[in-house]
Amino acid sequence: MLSCQSSEELKSEQYFVTGQQLYMTNCANCHQADGKGMSNLYPPIEGSDILADKARMACIIKNGMKDTIIVNGRKFNRPMPSNPKLTEIEIAEIVSFLSMKWGKDSVYTHINFVHEALEDCPAE
Repeated sequence: MLSCQSSEELKSEQYFVTGQQLYMTNCANCHQADGKGMSNLYPPIEGSDILADKARMACIIKNGMKDTIIVNGRKFNRPMPSNPKLTEIEIAEIVSFLSMKWGKDSVYTHINFVHEALEDCPAE
């Protein structure tokens, strides 16, 4: 017997697919399609502690990052540019994709969460 997906499952799937497309367009050039980063230039997303902090991810995606980051024992200090053209829904979709693909999440990140996170982003 087949059953329909719940609205939450459908929304998660939609955010994942759209987030993946946005990631490929806006992020994969540096972080690569497989999330493993590029040599010692750009950090991997896969295995990064940032995956555990969706609010920080949203802020970094929108505003960029100048801090040094250590991922899997490797140090990266190349700044990440901001993405001011991305809308809150697009950021929610990218965060959803990242956290479902390489994090331990199985549901989408709601736009309201991203809206609040972006309002509380630390000043550069």
